[in-house]
Amino acid sequence: MNLEMLRYYWALSSGIEEVANVVVHSPRRLTTTITYEEFERIGEITGSINAGATMLAQIRTLNPTLFVVLEPNLTSNSQPNQLVAWLLSEAFHILLSARRSYKQLEKFDWFNKKINLIEQALRNEALHDILLTPSGKKRPNGSVLRAASKARVPIYQEAIKVYDLLEGIERGQEEAIISCLSQTLIANLEYWQRLELATAIAAADALSTASGHSVNLSFPIVSGRPVAVIGPFEVYWQYTIPQRSREQLDPTELWSRQIATSIGVKSGDSRADVAVCCNRKVVTLFECKYFESYSSLPQAVLDASGQIVRYARDLHPESDPNAVQLLNQSCIIVAHRGTYNELLDHDDPATQTFDKRFIYFTDINGLKNNKLLHWSELLNTNCSTS
Repeated sequence: MNLEMLRYYWALSSGIEEVANVVVHSPRRLTTTITYEEFERIGEITGSINAGATMLAQIRTLNPTLFVVLEPNLTSNSQPNQLVAWLLSEAFHILLSARRSYKQLEKFDWFNKKINLIEQALRNEALHDILLTPSGKKRPNGSVLRAASKARVPIYQEAIKVYDLLEGIERGQEEAIISCLSQTLIANLEYWQRLELATAIAAADALSTASGHSVNLSFPIVSGRPVAVIGPFEVYWQYTIPQRSREQLDPTELWSRQIATSIGVKSGDSRADVAVCCNRKVVTLFECKYFESYSSLPQAVLDASGQIVRYARDLHPESDPNAVQLLNQSCIIVAHRGTYNELLDHDDPATQTFDKRFIYFTDINGLKNNKLLHWSELLNTNCSTS
């Protein structure tokens, strides 16, 4: 990714949004500062006397009652506010430039909300006045950054973080780039969505290791196209599976569909959380279950088991052996497996009995620790020989 693209992601970062939200919704958090302005006064002293200027003024005018005084004045044109104004202005112009270059951005609500928020923040009178001054248009210098760092107001502390992130990106610091992309490259998701997407990426990474092909991620992530392509493999998130016809349903399945229909709910195609295709044929299904409480684990596994079996039968309505083969290459992922053992090794005889039909089973920690390698190696072998 080039610097221009990274700066675009920086302008979309959560820090910019947080600063803009404070300016829009809590403008009084922008503090003022005291400056001293020089005035000439006759017959009265209204501030601290500038002795040298007073003496020169009295000599110039021959008026002994003329005084040059410094009067205190509250202003919002402080150095911390200069930093806030510059950050928002910079982010706004980056997003405007991106919109001019890529017209499709106008169709995205999230982009329009972001740019409208920053624009609204820049209408703040204090920031608007700062941006009209020569100092407000310049990139913040060391003096401005030190003044903002000393200000213990949260908005200025956040502004410093945002500025440091930009500098880190411009210097090519890996940590800063990763931090920025982790905020902006993927939209803010629910926890169950994060588990599903993490599963898809972990599966792609494991297949890359097993097959020797690199992972090609596909953005934007939309329905009907793979999240990642790894040689002959394609990894899909929320994969659509057509349902079997009424004639192919078991009685219990048919009754369930009839009950839903009688209430007025029409049945539609199912969606597997994650599916892996090899040469455009589905070879693996992942069913992911996220939960907050450990007590929900048994029911989550029961639900996942029923769903993944139904998906396998929907994909192979005429062949139970093919459905069973698909299940043997599929996996259930849960948030936390607790005391339940992982199922990762096909060679374990305990997993081959009728009552213990094999399916891969692990949790978030298993994904983190590359436990899908067992699955990917066998899948790569099966697909290579089929």
